[in-house]
Amino acid sequence: MEGISPEFQQRFSTFGPGSLIVLKTDINCPEKVAIGRNVLIQENSWFTVVHPGKEEPPAISIGDGCSCSRNLIITAANSVTLEDNVIVGPDVYIADTNHQYRQIGIPIRDQWITTASHQVRIGAGSELGAHCVVVGNVTIGKGCRVTPNSVVTRDLPDYCIAAGNPARVVNAYDPEAGVWQLPGEGRC
Repeated sequence: MEGISPEFQQRFSTFGPGSLIVLKTDINCPEKVAIGRNVLIQENSWFTVVHPGKEEPPAISIGDGCSCSRNLIITAANSVTLEDNVIVGPDVYIADTNHQYRQIGIPIRDQWITTASHQVRIGAGSELGAHCVVVGNVTIGKGCRVTPNSVVTRDLPDYCIAAGNPARVVNAYDPEAGVWQLPGEGRC
């Protein structure tokens, strides 16, 4: 696999050693993107920063050891963070905002975005299955598994399995009891 050039890597806010972004990936405003160590981002991915303010911290942050399959799309108006060791399946969409739709007769793409203050955070060691959508002001806890084709629009607790559209917790691990519990059986 051929990766982006060392010259392009230098444009990032940070680009950790051992990381590889495969060619045919489009990253606008790389200076607002932080890539940790030993990160893999497969081909045909697309990262865009809607508000690339110069003095603000990185809008997109990919932690150490993350592995992102092909066709990942991340759109950040404020902040999208994948903590360490997150696994992202193919064809996943992550955004902290959306397009407005208020004026009939004006194309949606020309109506700008809904907000520039939301954040998406995906906790360390979590996994997003193929074709997942994560959108809005959302925190996915650490050690979570979001099953393929799920749509996450609200927060998920640590150590859970979520599924569906909208995604809901279908199983969760209780670290105090050391057991998995179905919703309604405990802390879920």
